Amino acid sequence: MDWKKFIAAVVVGYLLMMALGYLIHNVWLMPVYREHESVWRPAAVMMRKRWVMLVGQLIFTIMFAWVYTRGVENKPWVGQGIRYGILMTLLAVVPSACAEYAIYSIPYTLALKWMVGGGVQLVVLGLVVAGFLRKPAS
Repeated sequence: MDWKKFIAAVVVGYLLMMALGYLIHNVWLMPVYREHESVWRPAAVMMRKRWVMLVGQLIFTIMFAWVYTRGVENKPWVGQGIRYGILMTLLAVVPSACAEYAIYSIPYTLALKWMVGGGVQLVVLGLVVAGFLRKPAS
């Protein structure tokens, strides 16, 4: 494995995940979160615990890239990146959103929006990782 490319994929992927996460949660979904604020911790408490989310996202991004390296094929990287992002959405995002819908008193539309937003994030991350870690043409 080319460690420089791997680290670049993780760094760029992590920064994009953070930027997309901000757009999804702090812009698109914030009005919904405010409607259901009794479900969440107070904002001040969440901000003190934000580091936990940041570390978790970093671990996720590293593992996302590492798992990709285990199955990358000598095929066009764009298709592989999109397919990998969709598969990881079905593995990680959809079950998590379903569980959170069952646990918290939230509308099903919020769970669906989490699935869509998370899917977009992981397809973009899949493209980034596939772009950096593509196999050289043989």
